[in-house]
Amino acid sequence: MNRASRKNKSAWRKNIDITDVDTFLEEQRQDERVGHIADKSNDDLFCLDVSKNSPKSNLKSIRKKKFAERPKSLSSLENASKVSDPIVKRNIISNASKLSLLAKKEAKSKERKFPSRALKKTQQLKDIWEEEDSSLGELKNEWFNENVVLHHLKQTGKPKVKVADSTHAKPYEIPNVELPAGGISYNPSIDDYNTLKQAIIEKEKQKIKAERHLDRVITQKFGVMSKEQRDKQVLMEMSEGLFDQEEKEVVTNEDEEDYAAINLPVENKKKDRRARNRKTREIAKRNAKVSLDIELKKLKDINRMAELNGDINKKQKITKRKQENRTVRLEEKRKMPGRVAYLKFEEAEPDFAEPADLTDSLRGLVSSRSLLADRYKSFQKRTLIAPKKYRDGIPRSNRSTLKKWKRYVLDSHKEI
Repeated sequence: MNRASRKNKSAWRKNIDITDVDTFLEEQRQDERVGHIADKSNDDLFCLDVSKNSPKSNLKSIRKKKFAERPKSLSSLENASKVSDPIVKRNIISNASKLSLLAKKEAKSKERKFPSRALKKTQQLKDIWEEEDSSLGELKNEWFNENVVLHHLKQTGKPKVKVADSTHAKPYEIPNVELPAGGISYNPSIDDYNTLKQAIIEKEKQKIKAERHLDRVITQKFGVMSKEQRDKQVLMEMSEGLFDQEEKEVVTNEDEEDYAAINLPVENKKKDRRARNRKTREIAKRNAKVSLDIELKKLKDINRMAELNGDINKKQKITKRKQENRTVRLEEKRKMPGRVAYLKFEEAEPDFAEPADLTDSLRGLVSSRSLLADRYKSFQKRTLIAPKKYRDGIPRSNRSTLKKWKRYVLDSHKEI
């Protein structure tokens, strides 16, 4: 090596041993990546083994720990090197003003490239439901009626649709799930059970009363007739006018004139001046009497002010009571089921157990109604589906079939 050439760089690299320099630099880079041992603290270098005394970790803590850790699938993206960035100053813009300027430049370049896709300068995106119309600012005044405002907006090209209050109102206030009565429980209290029993008794009384009313006004109005009497009556009614009846003799008087006028002809007799003056005086006298009666009635009404005020107050009270009753009826109607189809909603029979069937535990309880049937009735009551009648499991929606249901039993299915 003493006689080696050192004329250029290639000779220096070829004939000079720099292994110690490379080893030193490699160790320095390794310390930069991992960190020098002298710079680390004792907590990083040493750890206290307490695995024997620590409690066993359960499955919940293990899952919670895994959830907090970084996924292994992203471990390749993590930079494990601790080498500092050699370029301290990079072109990273963090200023908001500079970022807005860059965004505007990009938007302008897109407008030049794609002019059809660019938004107009005056066009701005806004939420029409949250923001109120600015045109109503000047028109919100006590001097402007609501109809005047709507008409003005319609004529100026900014119409405002007047939505009725009933558009978004719920037609019926029937709850989705109704709480059952306390007497339906498998072990009810005495008061709840008696209340439920009394309500069922009242409903049965109303049904019996309606049946008796129909029997009294319809069934009992028709008399009982035998089959022979009915056939005879039908024959008489159907043969009416088929047989010739005896001709009645018509007696005519030849002495009477052929034609006689009922009303005599009116003569166009003109009234003279004296008659016309008399009629004018009668009309004036009658008008004066009418005006005198009106004035006298006014004087009488003035003396009857207390009585008239009492009548007015009475009528106002009656009107107010009628309005209150109408409001109560409307509220009760909203709580009643509506009608959306040909058939009317029929309430299900209430659950009621006899005292002997009551049990003090759920083990001996027998369910009388199905949950599916209860939900189906609830849908019908809330007018979500139309009520239908079923025969042998087949729904009948046609009106003609509803009225003409007939049941037949085959000869092969008759009971012997």
